[in-house]
Amino acid sequence: MRRPFHLAAGIATALWLSSGPAHAQTLDDIIAANLKSKGGVEKIKATASVRMTGSIVARDTTGRDITGTMTMVAKRPNLMRRDATVNGQRITNAFDGDSLWMAMGTMPPQELPGTQAAYARQDAEFDSVFVDYKEKGNKIELVGKDDIDGTNVYHLKVTKKGGPVQDYYLDTGTGLEKQISVSVKTPNGAVTNVTEFSDYRTVDGCLVPFLLKQRQNGTVISTTTLDKIEFNVPVEDSYFKMPAKQP
Repeated sequence: MRRPFHLAAGIATALWLSSGPAHAQTLDDIIAANLKSKGGVEKIKATASVRMTGSIVARDTTGRDITGTMTMVAKRPNLMRRDATVNGQRITNAFDGDSLWMAMGTMPPQELPGTQAAYARQDAEFDSVFVDYKEKGNKIELVGKDDIDGTNVYHLKVTKKGGPVQDYYLDTGTGLEKQISVSVKTPNGAVTNVTEFSDYRTVDGCLVPFLLKQRQNGTVISTTTLDKIEFNVPVEDSYFKMPAKQP
């Protein structure tokens, strides 16, 4: 009995992909819908900071699931800090606009290599990749339509200036991110990292995801469930700086 349902799903998808709406959505239409769901460009640009708190389930090198709590704070233009407590041990990753650093347990904080900092600079950019993307030198291409877990999506290929190509999949109904995928080369070969977004809720007039799942080469490596999201929280720039090493 399962085969007819698969066939029906395939036929329905084929019909949807081939028919298209009466008014074909342009790239600008799709990006406008995305930004509107996030509160609009004016509201996005008026947001100076955000704090997210929640829980995380991650998979360690042995394949075991470990749980913990997490707080992430970001501030315009590209400051970011994430503190997680796992098995009683605190782990901090932060970017202060110039340097990427981390601290683990009682070990002294350390600055991470320049190549990682370069990626962090792009990832920590406060605004959405779609805000003023042309002025920033980013390239966005509408690849077409697709289907992810039964959700109709637009597939956009995004190339940030100086960064790797990323594949964005936006819900055709809301314009919001359903999935982002990027492939990077490592000494052990190519790695495909996928972030999935779901459980969107309205916070201060903006739709934001409260569930984020990360996959690496198809395997789930972490799941973050947010409990609270706060915008425009007061935070000093010094909060993102690496603490001085104790003598």
